[in-house]
Amino acid sequence: MDKIPLPLGCVTSYIVRHGERIDHIDDSWVHSAAVPYDPPLTDTGQRQAYLTGQLIHSIEQQQAQPAPDNTEYLVLTSPFLRCAQTAQAIHQGFVDQSARTHSAQTRQWKIAVEPGLSEVMNENYFEGPLPESLVGQRADELAAHDVMQYDFEYEPSRSGLPEYPEHFQDMMARFVGTLDYATGVQLGRMSAQAMRADGSSAALGMRRVLVLVTHGAGIKSLLWATTRQPDNSVASYCCLTRAQVLARLSSLPLAPPGSSRMPAFLWSVDYRAYSQHITPNL
Repeated sequence: MDKIPLPLGCVTSYIVRHGERIDHIDDSWVHSAAVPYDPPLTDTGQRQAYLTGQLIHSIEQQQAQPAPDNTEYLVLTSPFLRCAQTAQAIHQGFVDQSARTHSAQTRQWKIAVEPGLSEVMNENYFEGPLPESLVGQRADELAAHDVMQYDFEYEPSRSGLPEYPEHFQDMMARFVGTLDYATGVQLGRMSAQAMRADGSSAALGMRRVLVLVTHGAGIKSLLWATTRQPDNSVASYCCLTRAQVLARLSSLPLAPPGSSRMPAFLWSVDYRAYSQHITPNL
């Protein structure tokens, strides 16, 4: 099938690993934790995420067209606490940087839990299956937080956590499928908005930005999905990759999420696992 070209950057994805987690610097934390499988960020991790939000703002300010008012941001986070906290701190860093620079990019941010971005579900990470309630609990917490509006219209790629134990190839397919799915949702929303706007100039200049907050294994899988190249480097805390969609690779319907390791979209990638915004500031 022939490629279907798309306007450069009509959907832009920022792929971010969570910030520093408490159990990786304090071995005693897990022994007294009420939920030992779901550690929060450290203060350093919060700062890392905040700086990442500032970086996204800086990159977005360099986006000449369309105007910031025509850009909508959707943050999709793994249901684990460290990722949700990272997502919130990213948003806060973006908003504060907007205020400092007197820019208009403080609006149209929404958030949703995406279980497809979850940690790897196998014996290397967990002793057994985790409670399915984790997904709903995290969504309820984010919905109750009034800083970012929860996107109740976004239906996740899957309803619950991945099955345990999860094999490597299944994990890869899950992340690839989640990116394809979320991108398809954004493109569908753009099409619906354009139809409602009846071809207005504002609708034609729309952009949709995805901020995907996930884990180290997710970063590697999503780098494969956007570059078609393996990545064996270490994914630093709050490293950031920007991927701008170029084309659909086929006119066939998207495969069900998790059923294929072959991406459905072609991407232009820069800031690949970028972390220089972190080190000088901590």
